[in-house]
Amino acid sequence: MKIIYVIIGLVIIIGAWALTTPKKDDVTQKLIKDYNYVIGTQTVGSKYKFTEESMLVETARQIKDMGSNLLKFSMHPRYCTENYGLPENKEITSLTKLAQLEPSVKEVLNMDFKYYHIWVYGFSQYSPEPIGSKNDTTQIKFIGGYPDCYAKALYDELYELTTYMLKEFNNSGKVFYLGNWEGDWHLRWDYDRTKPADEATLDGMLKWVKIRQKAIDDAKRDTEYKNVEIYHYVEVNLVRRAIELGDKVVTNTIIKEVNPDYVSYSSYDATNPPKTEEELQTSLSEALDYIESHLQPKEGLPQGKRVWIGEYGSPFISHGEEVQDERAKWVINTGLKWGAPFILFWEMYNNEIKKETGEQVGYWMIDDEGRKQEIWHTHNKFYKDSKQFLKQYYKENQKMPSLSVFQEEALKFNALN
Repeated sequence: MKIIYVIIGLVIIIGAWALTTPKKDDVTQKLIKDYNYVIGTQTVGSKYKFTEESMLVETARQIKDMGSNLLKFSMHPRYCTENYGLPENKEITSLTKLAQLEPSVKEVLNMDFKYYHIWVYGFSQYSPEPIGSKNDTTQIKFIGGYPDCYAKALYDELYELTTYMLKEFNNSGKVFYLGNWEGDWHLRWDYDRTKPADEATLDGMLKWVKIRQKAIDDAKRDTEYKNVEIYHYVEVNLVRRAIELGDKVVTNTIIKEVNPDYVSYSSYDATNPPKTEEELQTSLSEALDYIESHLQPKEGLPQGKRVWIGEYGSPFISHGEEVQDERAKWVINTGLKWGAPFILFWEMYNNEIKKETGEQVGYWMIDDEGRKQEIWHTHNKFYKDSKQFLKQYYKENQKMPSLSVFQEEALKFNALN
């Protein structure tokens, strides 16, 4: 009788173990779903939508439905105006409260995305703008120098946000990259690229970037967490001027001194002037090399390149659908060959309208009539090719490929040819 009880007990234990142990296929699918596919897109300031959902949620769903596991968006005091047109909530007075209290922001943060690139701008730094206007000096306070009161307030706000996100998404597997929009336009706030950088503003921006990096680093040091990551990045955009003219820009001043976790390159100055794929490959690769040359080794980061392409794109109004897609493939192929960890197209829905005519400029993957463009189909096919390759690779090797192996293989995908 005791033997029977022992056998029954073993059967129960084995059954329970079988129910709680992930199946091999489930493990494989999880690894594939969480892999970095490198290419992706973003959503900021769209000029149209098609559903009753908020612009932010609708576009995030479109990005997810296309096959991406990466979302780039903005957390900013402009959440209720130019960026997303969400309802204003007077209780939202910080980035943490934006994450906690704004339903659409909270929803997309909890969506099934693995990677998040987020422009973060402190409420403590913001001066409200008149309705219908936009002035970037209202979101930064380092023009002519950065007062200590603003520096401390920004540190506290980003420290609080990082702490909250590490706890809220503990063991979620999510990876957050917190950064800024085109930093060289913050340095040259009047958008005149021909003027030399103002030294006092350069010093102020350097202090601003150091505060952002330190707040994130300190919060990570002081918080217990696992299986969630948060990194800081700086986005640059005027790189060719430094290469060709020796101008002071964010790359050869601030990046060199701060050594942030990552650098995002809004790459229009290297990707839109060239007329041929060969010219673009030379221009973009040289710019990426130049940025990378100003970074120093840094502990505590994953292996691999630390510079990515945070924005690129060609407007439909200037090129048409086929050329827009072709030029995107030039950028993707160049970025993959160089080893960029992310290559992000601008953007899912268009955000620019010509003032003179009211026409959509056409920085889009889905146009204002809801039609998916060729660039959408290129990304969708790329994700399918990626998953097929990863599934086969895992079957043969019982592990996922390194990012460099994936990037090399991705150059052969049908989606890019």
